Amino acid sequence: METNKRFINKEVSWLSFNERVLQEAEDKRNLLGDRIKFLGIFSSNQDEFFRVRVAMLKKFCLMSGNNRRYLAEDPEEVMREVQRIVHEQRERTETLYAGLMEELKDEKIFILNKNKLNEKQQEFVLNYFYDHVRPQIFPMILDNRFEFPYLKDNSLYLAVELQKKNKSTTKYSIIEIPTRALPRFLRLPYSEDETHIIMIDEVVRFGLPGIYSVHNFNSYHSYNFKITRDAELDIDEDDISVSYLNKISEGVRRRKEGGIIRLVYDQKMPAKMLNLFIKKNRMHRLDTLSAGGRYHKLKDLLSLPAVAGLPTTTLNQPFRHSSIDQSKRIFSSIKKRDILLFFPYHTFSTMIDFIRDASIDPGVESIKITLYRVAKFSSIANALINARRNGKDVTVLLELQARFDEENNIYWANRLKNEGVKILFGISGLKVHSKLCMITRREKKQLVRYCSIGTGNFNEDTARLYTDCCLLTSDQEIGNEVSNLFDFLERNINYNGIFKHLLVSPVNARKRLNSLIDFEIKQAKMNKEAWIKIKINNLADKQLGEKLYEASQVGVKIQLICRSRFIMTPGISGLSENIEAISIVDKYLEHSRFCIFSHEGENLTFIGSADWQTRNIDRRVEVTCPIYQSNLKKKLKDIFEIQWQDNYKARILDPEMSNLVKHADKETKIVRSQDAVYDYLVKTNKIE
Repeated sequence: METNKRFINKEVSWLSFNERVLQEAEDKRNLLGDRIKFLGIFSSNQDEFFRVRVAMLKKFCLMSGNNRRYLAEDPEEVMREVQRIVHEQRERTETLYAGLMEELKDEKIFILNKNKLNEKQQEFVLNYFYDHVRPQIFPMILDNRFEFPYLKDNSLYLAVELQKKNKSTTKYSIIEIPTRALPRFLRLPYSEDETHIIMIDEVVRFGLPGIYSVHNFNSYHSYNFKITRDAELDIDEDDISVSYLNKISEGVRRRKEGGIIRLVYDQKMPAKMLNLFIKKNRMHRLDTLSAGGRYHKLKDLLSLPAVAGLPTTTLNQPFRHSSIDQSKRIFSSIKKRDILLFFPYHTFSTMIDFIRDASIDPGVESIKITLYRVAKFSSIANALINARRNGKDVTVLLELQARFDEENNIYWANRLKNEGVKILFGISGLKVHSKLCMITRREKKQLVRYCSIGTGNFNEDTARLYTDCCLLTSDQEIGNEVSNLFDFLERNINYNGIFKHLLVSPVNARKRLNSLIDFEIKQAKMNKEAWIKIKINNLADKQLGEKLYEASQVGVKIQLICRSRFIMTPGISGLSENIEAISIVDKYLEHSRFCIFSHEGENLTFIGSADWQTRNIDRRVEVTCPIYQSNLKKKLKDIFEIQWQDNYKARILDPEMSNLVKHADKETKIVRSQDAVYDYLVKTNKIE
């Protein structure tokens, strides 16, 4: 598939992002434990990509010719390009995995297969098999007379060829490897200064005679495989007799029965066995067949460094923002000045304190919050429960369709509801992705609103690993608009046109962003200073992309830091020569979203929840908030400049998707931006 000179296909662009993750696994500047983890992240990312994006692409391919004319690109051409790239990446991962295993040996860490065990280890593995593994094993014998057994998404299987001594009888069987119940990696006893580890796959292989002993087979050949199923939720929006909660629950249940879209298998699997699997599972010509090595489901590698005792990067120690006086209620600190928090550099406990203080403050009357992804053991949710027990009015808009977090969110929806919290599920057709909390407090007979508006979820787990920013403000004009938005979400009241400060999707965000870019275009045409700086996760909206191209063509200088999908083609003469773009992949996942517009020296600055994707602008409820205090605007601009100077973990985004690393020359200081941002925030951590 030829790369369009104006835009790159967004699925192909995402694969380019995942290649940057793979590069981190290949980068020998990283600790070995980190490289193994990045390979696990790469594998996990790819699984989700198939479950969602490739599944959707397959549906486009199956559309009739009449319906296909509404698509911008030929889906089958895109599918072929996706499968080509995935095949190339698969080969790289196999080579990388083998190399990492050799490097582990240099550290005296050995991942053994069943044939490499000494006598003591064989006894240990056999005991472990009978005590822990065999009770979890339920083999399925394949028979042409019966339906092929149902295979689970995201599970690992062993296909077993069973033969009698004279090879007159051959049967096939399938075993689900119990990675959900037992750890993938098992540390083995060894007397010297070496670490020996075996995968549970090999434990099952070692125990095959004990699994099939009743059949009197004496020859066993086994091959790992896994399948990927369509994971898109199918929600019946027309059945008004069923509650939204029940619809999501049923959709999650049906997801597990989605069609197969990928089969990953050991390339040594006999052709007869493979063809049987393809035929019996009714695999389509559009489905992906991926031949690999002995092991699959490499996302389990995320747990290996801890088992092996491998060092990984030490994360920066979070610290408290100096503007928050811990001896007083947090509201007094926010009342004095707006506070801008940067996670994971600042401690997330400030956000827990924000809600906990509200839960016991006698002046607080109500708390309203949007929750998108909730931690499994959520202090935020428990603080909200405590607030309700203390008589506060608590309203939670909990987005049930946070992909792959639906079941956890359903749990918290029921838990909060049982405690008397008012639960909202948003508006049909609009996923609520905004990150808002509004606390209403009575002060001297007046109601004062304190708001949190951020780029990340109220989730203490991800806050340790994701970079995000969050504004705490008592600005009453912003508070009034946040209140209006909650009214819109709660009562479906139309507030179109009254958001003067906030950029709200789908109400006014597109119009305001176009207007801000148009102002820079106007300035450039008058030969005045004109520039735009954008930090974002995904840029895949062609209309906004065209507007940036228009700005580039008249001389507006545009700098983009985009972590993931990026469909634009910077640096093309006559189109985008004034656009530069980089992506940063490092120990933290870059998740913050902010943009700065020169605007005649005003440096108009915004933070928000919305990526520049069509779904975020037109089909989700998102909030982008202005930053008004000059010192906070300066801080965001300084952080952008630090990240722009990154020459250690930044990749250049270009039309060829080459992902070249920005390297420092001999005269240039090495800048690893995530460490540099931390140092900057520590240095500037003073009361402002």
